[in-house]
Amino acid sequence: MTNRVVSVLFAALLLLAAPVALADGNSTLTLTSPGSNVMGGVYVGPYTFTVNSGGQSSQLELVCDDFKDEVFPGESWQALSSTLPTLNNVQFSGLTQYEQVAYLVEQMFANSNNPETVGDIQWAIWDILDPGVSSSDPYGTISAQDQSNIAGWLAAAQANSASGEYSDLLIYTPIPGTQPGPDGPPQEYVAMTPEPGTLALFGIGLLSLSILARRRIKAARIQQDVA
Repeated sequence: MTNRVVSVLFAALLLLAAPVALADGNSTLTLTSPGSNVMGGVYVGPYTFTVNSGGQSSQLELVCDDFKDEVFPGESWQALSSTLPTLNNVQFSGLTQYEQVAYLVEQMFANSNNPETVGDIQWAIWDILDPGVSSSDPYGTISAQDQSNIAGWLAAAQANSASGEYSDLLIYTPIPGTQPGPDGPPQEYVAMTPEPGTLALFGIGLLSLSILARRRIKAARIQQDVA
């Protein structure tokens, strides 16, 4: 295997593994962009963050589960990470509610190409931890059709969430007092990170490609020697 192939393989594995490494210890979250998708007068994500943890930095798409608080682009704060079913230091109580949030977060990323569906799912997530917020939103009006869609997503989460497997979800809960400025406490966010099995399969694929590349290089050299 050539040194160049080894370098490419190692770099690619580091890039993919970065979000998983961020799961350990405290993290610093910085909101980079809320995106452009708006429903009910607010941005409905996912939102782009820079997450720094353990000396590593990564750009992640995070989903907000906390409607009551507010953050703005450029703001940073410290957060503790947690997984299901552990739920250490989370902002709300109840494994059932977080399982429903986790189910809907997965559905949001699965429907990321449909902004209206993403908006409906986001409001359903907020409704789980702040019941009724979608029908009493002070910022704008949600259409009757979207209200119906939100209710449908809530019902789907209640029916299906308990059977889900959420090892690829990570909850970032803010540490009180770490957000500068007068905007109040920061919000809690949820991330989807690559599972270890996914990383292993990716590594095997890259290794197979590198072996194939080495064989092609060797074959080309043999042809040159024959010529």
